[in-house]
Amino acid sequence: MIQSLIEGWGLGLATGVVCLATCSPIYLPYLLSDDKKVGKTFLAVMEISLGRFFTYLAFGAVAGYLGKNITEINRTFFTSIAYILLSLYLLLTAVRSHQKAKKCHIPKMANITKSAFLLGVLTGVNFCPSFLIALSKAVNLGGPINGATLFFGFFLGTTLYLVPMGFVGFFSKVKELKLIGRIASVLIALWFIVSGVRGLAGLSDTSAPEEQQRLIDVFRPGQQLVVLATPSNGQYFSHLKEELLKEQDVVLYRQVEPTDASDLSLPGHGIYFVDAALMENAEFAALVAKYDYFVVPAGYDLHTMISYLKRFVFNSPDPFVWEFK
Repeated sequence: MIQSLIEGWGLGLATGVVCLATCSPIYLPYLLSDDKKVGKTFLAVMEISLGRFFTYLAFGAVAGYLGKNITEINRTFFTSIAYILLSLYLLLTAVRSHQKAKKCHIPKMANITKSAFLLGVLTGVNFCPSFLIALSKAVNLGGPINGATLFFGFFLGTTLYLVPMGFVGFFSKVKELKLIGRIASVLIALWFIVSGVRGLAGLSDTSAPEEQQRLIDVFRPGQQLVVLATPSNGQYFSHLKEELLKEQDVVLYRQVEPTDASDLSLPGHGIYFVDAALMENAEFAALVAKYDYFVVPAGYDLHTMISYLKRFVFNSPDPFVWEFK
């Protein structure tokens, strides 16, 4: 459980910049919509974070409970609905801010946008790259408690990047910035509406099957790994095998002459680590093209590679290829 918390926290720290880039265009116009002092702005940021917290815990628990069956959930559907709800929230925020600035009557429905907590909930249901990585890790851990714990750590790590937004309160009384914030809210809302509607329309389109997205996680429990090396680079790739065995139970190792590609028999599944020297042979490159594989040049720093693979999960509809350079 402690390990899940630490992994989630580390993942949040590693991907927090992505979270900041994704959510800043949403949070900043909202924080500028009212004449808030710095203290109240920080409080709004904490309310937003609290909303994200509850959403993350819920998704973490569900992901851990369902395990591998999480792939049956249509992420496009949930994301599209969240986009539409978020767009309505942002439009109502712009209306409330505009009416308040003119000291006019504020519609009752627009008053729900006073809840920064609700904004946090809506942005928590956002299948951005960082969220998908955390979701995949929660699936691999198994169990609702482990999944919720990992997302709690993920929440702590990403929240550190949002705290500085509290200083927006210094600028909330500048009329020009408030106007820019309202315009930005409307434009972002329109973008979310279009994205949400397009997502739902795509689900109803039966003329072409939707591409199945696959998460490529090298260290998913039970994942088979295969290391293919030329004899001349055998020592390096043997060390790579040993490093992979520290993180994964099944690692196959085979030395291959580049000229023997036509006679090579490969396991029908798994993720391959291929000596870059082998890829110079067109026949061999065609042979491995139907598998998920990493191209590794001999001498690439193993510690850097393993750390990178532990931190990231890849999303690919087709056979996956990644080249370390």
